[in-house]
Amino acid sequence: MMERRTFVGGALASAIAAPAMAERSQEDFLDVWQRDTDKVEARAYREYLRDGDTRSLVSLEKLDRAFDKVMREVKETEVGGTPAVWSLYNMGYVVKTRGAVFAVDLVHRRAAEFAPILDFLLVTHNHDDHFHRELYRTMDRAGKTVISNFLDNYGVKDWRRDGGFTRSEKVFKIKDTEIRTSLVDHNAYLVDFTTAFEIRVGGWIAYHTGDCGVSAKLGTKWGRPDLWMFFPGCGIDVADAVGRVRPRRTVFGHLWELGHQTGRLTAPLIRRALARSKGCGDVTVRLWGERIS
Repeated sequence: MMERRTFVGGALASAIAAPAMAERSQEDFLDVWQRDTDKVEARAYREYLRDGDTRSLVSLEKLDRAFDKVMREVKETEVGGTPAVWSLYNMGYVVKTRGAVFAVDLVHRRAAEFAPILDFLLVTHNHDDHFHRELYRTMDRAGKTVISNFLDNYGVKDWRRDGGFTRSEKVFKIKDTEIRTSLVDHNAYLVDFTTAFEIRVGGWIAYHTGDCGVSAKLGTKWGRPDLWMFFPGCGIDVADAVGRVRPRRTVFGHLWELGHQTGRLTAPLIRRALARSKGCGDVTVRLWGERIS
């Protein structure tokens, strides 16, 4: 029987060899983050975005440190084979391949500081917890590709008139990375609102589905994803989504969104999603600043 492992916050517990330990470790970890994030109201988070003052709130201090950690590690890490991936915040990830550095849905108070080292940027949809306007403007002014379903990105000469804009299935090739775009539904009324990105670097395949709340349009064409960056929220049927995507490894994103006063993906919802994701290989709960691969 194949051993199924659940990674929670950097602590690896074998659900086969030591189920009691795995359950206790997971419960403790989720409860700690729940306690700390409960203390951060959306108003305090918005004020932090304006002035950078963490107000001695543990979660905001962690978020601030996460940026410096990821920036440092991206610069220092040498990639040989499998791309290196970091979770920065929410559905924001930074990926370093042998030949490129790029990000998906990168949102942080200091996000624009990443522009000089990014070769391109992917944005799933036009909501401010996924789209950082100043990062986009900085990338666009530098003539770097920003792929989305709502931005003109005319600064990129390689793609002529449409830049990185796409509202259909389209394949981009940038350095050593291929990106296939497709539209998925944010929910029942925001139809085709979110772009899903299938990403291929050599034989490695990743899938980022943003705030997809309807599983019907999910699916890759280049093969089974080695890594699925998945938000098990917005009302999505987790079990059905997992059955359609069949990833080797899944990482949950958009956990404890501080900008939402209500509707955060909290510990009880995360536990429920973990239970419904059985059968999709390794399931990872990674927090701000942690390296995924």
